[in-house]
Amino acid sequence: MALFGWSLSSFSLLQSHKHSSIPKPSISKTLIPVSTTTNRKIHPVSISSASPGLRYPCLRCCATDDESSSTRIFIKGLPQSTCEGSLKKAFSQFGEVSKVRIKRNKISSQPLGFAFAWFTTEESAQLAVKMMDGKFFHGRFVFVKIAKPGPSKGHVKAAPYKF
Repeated sequence: MALFGWSLSSFSLLQSHKHSSIPKPSISKTLIPVSTTTNRKIHPVSISSASPGLRYPCLRCCATDDESSSTRIFIKGLPQSTCEGSLKKAFSQFGEVSKVRIKRNKISSQPLGFAFAWFTTEESAQLAVKMMDGKFFHGRFVFVKIAKPGPSKGHVKAAPYKF
């Protein structure tokens, strides 16, 4: 079902309120269709205070569904011979794995012994943690947990995992 409505631009309302010499916007009688879905996740938006030089506050939105922390797992204790393909294959038995990243040393490109895997559903991620934590994988016991929220773009200095 589609909802119909109309809205004035925030900018035009601010400008017309601020300057009385600017003519007020005329309200069109046409309706603009706005489609809604009931299956969408709503992400919170945080507003930080504006910097002294800025007139408007900064808006920040949380991560996308693909990088949601509840569908991302942390795996440590991996041997250096482990590749992303074998991790994806092993963890796919618990649900659809959308992405796997083995963290590497930026200089030598050697694996650091830990990785992240993203599942499409929270249930799959929980099942993978339950079934794989403390299990023997490629000759090593691995530690598997739901990843803590944080930077996923390599902003953290990572040291090799000590066995």
